[in-house]
Amino acid sequence: MRMKSLTAVVIALALATAFSCTMRKGELGTEKNPVRFYFMPLKGEEAFKAAAPVIEKYLTEHTGLVVRAEDSDDFITIIKALGQKKADMAFMNTLGYVLAHDWTKAEAELKYLYGDVYSTYRGEILARVDGGIESVSDLNGKSIAFADAYSAGGYIYPMKLLKDNGVAPGKIVFAKGHKNAVQMLYDGKVDAAATYHTQPSSAGLMRDSRTEIAKEHPDVISKIKIVALTDEIPNGPIATRNGLPPEIRQKLTAALKDFARTPEGRKTLFELYNMTGFTASEDSDYDGVRKALDELGKSVQEVVPGGISFYKTYIVPGLE
Repeated sequence: MRMKSLTAVVIALALATAFSCTMRKGELGTEKNPVRFYFMPLKGEEAFKAAAPVIEKYLTEHTGLVVRAEDSDDFITIIKALGQKKADMAFMNTLGYVLAHDWTKAEAELKYLYGDVYSTYRGEILARVDGGIESVSDLNGKSIAFADAYSAGGYIYPMKLLKDNGVAPGKIVFAKGHKNAVQMLYDGKVDAAATYHTQPSSAGLMRDSRTEIAKEHPDVISKIKIVALTDEIPNGPIATRNGLPPEIRQKLTAALKDFARTPEGRKTLFELYNMTGFTASEDSDYDGVRKALDELGKSVQEVVPGGISFYKTYIVPGLE
């Protein structure tokens, strides 16, 4: 018992040391200690540079708080920043949020909307029209390109769909992106591909992952078909760090919702992440994601890049 108590103390001290070195000084929301808003690395540095000043200016003017946008190299960087209290608020992907909440107690505040009304999306499994695959059962023993190991729509939910139907792929390939997965299928390098699916636009235009290569291959819709759709997946949220004062959280979330309703805000958010607005969110919205991981026998740290090393470094130092 004494050894266990000593271990707990050592862990607590290690955590305190890891996080205390990032303590910020000065009143939060001032020039000396601005609110730090971290952005996801989705569309590259140019998209961030175009959007960041617009969002910084609006939030600063409408909250009375000095806000600074921060770019991120990857999703684990955002999670670390929330845990170390370097970040106060962040745009997050679905799996990244689950990890951030479970490990740093970050909280979902606003969930993204696409097409003004869609707060969820799905994964899809694609196959060539001439490939002889008509249903999920036909995928047994086939080669499948999954978008990424850390993608809910391009891996976790499609894998759950296969498992629920008793299907085992013959070969699994991680394509390092949704576009790459569709391209591999189009080129005949795999039998099927697992990627994201979003609802068609109000005008009926297809907006699933096939559109990623439509410019180079205008015939992609006629050559590649949807075999199956997964269960619905919650869109990612804007999350706030544990311990952020409630009054600051409320000011920021209210201003962001108002920003999304302005013409400039709508344009900025669409160009940044293709989103058209926000809706209220809470942690329980993501319980289905945790259930899907559990049913696959996986933990979120296994599917988020850098998750294991982060866990060892910041949560349980010395874990083997």
